[in-house]
Amino acid sequence: MKLKRNVALSIVVLTALSCTKTQFDDFEQIQGNADFSNYVAVGNSITQGMQDNGLHNDHGEQENSFPAILARQMVLNGANLDFKQPLVTGAGSGYMYLKYENNEITPVANTTYDVTTPIPFPIINGDPEGRGYDPSWLTWGLAEKNVKYNNLGVSAIRVVDCVPTEGVGVEYLSRLQNYWTNFINNYGRFLNWGLPPVLLSPIDFDVTYLDHIKASNATFFTCWLGNNDVLGWAVVGGDKDNPVGGLAIPGVSEIAPITLSDPAEFQEKYDKIMDAFLNMGAKGVCATIPDITSIPLFTTITLEEVGHDVWIVEGDDAMNPGLVRKATEDDLMLLTALAELEDDKGKTQANPLENRFVLDRDEAKLAQDRTIILNNIIRNSAATHGFPIADMYDYMQELESGLSFDGVDYTAKFIEGGAFSLDGTHPNSRGYAAVANKFIDVINETYGSTLRHTAVQNQNGILFP
Repeated sequence: MKLKRNVALSIVVLTALSCTKTQFDDFEQIQGNADFSNYVAVGNSITQGMQDNGLHNDHGEQENSFPAILARQMVLNGANLDFKQPLVTGAGSGYMYLKYENNEITPVANTTYDVTTPIPFPIINGDPEGRGYDPSWLTWGLAEKNVKYNNLGVSAIRVVDCVPTEGVGVEYLSRLQNYWTNFINNYGRFLNWGLPPVLLSPIDFDVTYLDHIKASNATFFTCWLGNNDVLGWAVVGGDKDNPVGGLAIPGVSEIAPITLSDPAEFQEKYDKIMDAFLNMGAKGVCATIPDITSIPLFTTITLEEVGHDVWIVEGDDAMNPGLVRKATEDDLMLLTALAELEDDKGKTQANPLENRFVLDRDEAKLAQDRTIILNNIIRNSAATHGFPIADMYDYMQELESGLSFDGVDYTAKFIEGGAFSLDGTHPNSRGYAAVANKFIDVINETYGSTLRHTAVQNQNGILFP
């Protein structure tokens, strides 16, 4: 496919980039009216530092999560902060990488990239180049559950998973869902989720994400929750009619529900998270949800790239058999569809590209509309509680048009744009540095601090073979 050739062309673009280090003038260390001594980061995979569709640390990837970068800038500014985050060893859960084969450089997906397969433990088959999981991943976090971490990021967690739903006959089921959503999630194993609630047992046995937030005693926080309240549904092709369950998203077991979060429930639970930080007297910054349909996961595989018509299943493909039609430019084929298309899926009406590989035009519009609604909730809740906003929705739109860091231009394009990792969803280390700088701008403006920007070009971009 043309995409593979474009990957090779991207080498020329990336290797031509300058790696100059940003120069900083002398500055006065001022924390303003913020106290960074116990900075706590709350969020999902972007907070945890995932990239290349895995949590890995072969080249310091997880060590350069945006909260870790931000914490280092706080220390440089004089903060007495010992920032702790749970780090995986080496390849961690396994991850995607670029491989040279058949005279082409192409992304290689490990089994954690197959979003249709439950992955209680990631296993990489036949990977001679060491990108498969590190054996220690199987017990990662299990022996250190009582460590108090500053980075509380848990990949795949949603706002609606953070707080049990209260009500007669409802709280038990909500806590049961909370336990299994978070405990079975491999990426949340570093936290103690208590004991599983079982029938007729006290429902207070399990521990919620909100409980971990309340126990953090943060003096300062960043909260970037909400992405998965839309993305978790969209990453498996969405469904404009009925919620889809029983599939898996990276890091979550097969029982994880995959739905668009209800705005009323989202607001109730986001407010409770803000209440927790306000009650402990913390200062902090909240972040909005980017337009997920603008990230490379949804924008890379186009009809122009494919070079021919593609037949798709519109809507839930369990609808016997759903509406089969030709894709238009308004339909978004996922990056995960690449292997299917190379296997001639979608070439004929009798062999269409399955719904799970396509966010059709109605589903894309639904994701965009829901993102706007949830972002309004985030903005209003943050304002009501007196916390500023890092507007990542607007920031992503700026990145689409192009941003310059250290004299180098970045965009939201897959690989050649320079800011995203190989999964097309998470930033690479340079992208995380840019995110940290965005938070720094808001912190300095709001709290009168003098945190310095980090040099984006000092971080690794995508590594080539």
